[in-house]
Amino acid sequence: MSKGKRRGGFTAGDLRAEIKGGKRVPFYLLHGDEDFERERTVEWLLETLAPPAAGDFNSNVFHGDNLAVEDFLKVYQAYPMMSTHRLVILKNCEKLSLGNCRDLEIICNDPAETTLLIASGGKVDMRRKFFSALAKKGHAIQFRVPYENKLPLWIQNYVRSAGLQIEPEAVDLLRLYIGTNLRELASEIDKLATFLGANRRITREAVEQAVGWYRNAGIFDLADAVGNQNKKKSLSLLHNLLAQGEEPGRTVAMLTRHLRLLLKARDLMKTSLPREQMAIQLGVAPFFLNGYLTQARRQSARDLWGGLGLLLEADERLKSQSRRQQLTIMDLLIHRLCTGRPEVGVDRR
Repeated sequence: MSKGKRRGGFTAGDLRAEIKGGKRVPFYLLHGDEDFERERTVEWLLETLAPPAAGDFNSNVFHGDNLAVEDFLKVYQAYPMMSTHRLVILKNCEKLSLGNCRDLEIICNDPAETTLLIASGGKVDMRRKFFSALAKKGHAIQFRVPYENKLPLWIQNYVRSAGLQIEPEAVDLLRLYIGTNLRELASEIDKLATFLGANRRITREAVEQAVGWYRNAGIFDLADAVGNQNKKKSLSLLHNLLAQGEEPGRTVAMLTRHLRLLLKARDLMKTSLPREQMAIQLGVAPFFLNGYLTQARRQSARDLWGGLGLLLEADERLKSQSRRQQLTIMDLLIHRLCTGRPEVGVDRR
């Protein structure tokens, strides 16, 4: 039944709309590495599809890692008690053994008319006949960790669902501070709701005060200081980060990302794109565009490519050094990034 949907595949939104429209299918398979939205969808299904009567007697939970197939089949095939249907939940379905999958294929060949099955878990092997049959005769939704460019829309939707509003600059800060972990994003948005009290609008300042001070703000401040070639501030921020337990390798990764953005900003400055489109191409809020453009003008393409070479060299050296040696490598790296870089490769101006 999942076939025939639009190219993007059957989504959680499609699922909600279909069930609200009164349509149900015998099988719901929810799987994938992104567990926050997957678990939210499972909870919504449990609330929406709960048996109207004698719920405790008509709802059963099984686990794929220790499934007794005979017990499962007995419950699945049983008629509901004083209700229209029975709900069976199979958690951790990705942990089903190959033998159990084969034994469960029988329910796909002859689905029970009065039982709804919700199977959920991490990434499953859709080549197994059991899972492919669940998808064919029901719905299968894969939950993936979103790409970074999809985060703004997700943040806006979650904020709206919490009864809040949010400024574009605040959206971008949350994305930068937290990244693609939806569970952490939701947790921080929930905290912001408490932090704001009666004020239901999330501002850039609120994110900086409630989130940035203890999360990744230090790393972004460091990247900004390095981009401005402020050696004194860069070294101070670096030492604070490392004293708080920040991993040098992660710091190098963030600095690499920043220099690549500056290279991209240099290319964009050669175009006739309006500023709003330049911000979209960079993947930053318009509010932050001036900072990137200023830093991109400050340094030549040769300097930026040289800086990337230094970062690559430092990353390789960090992997085989003690913590004390890593700190020395990082100090030297920041010094060289802020005061002058050797030639690396060809001139890419």
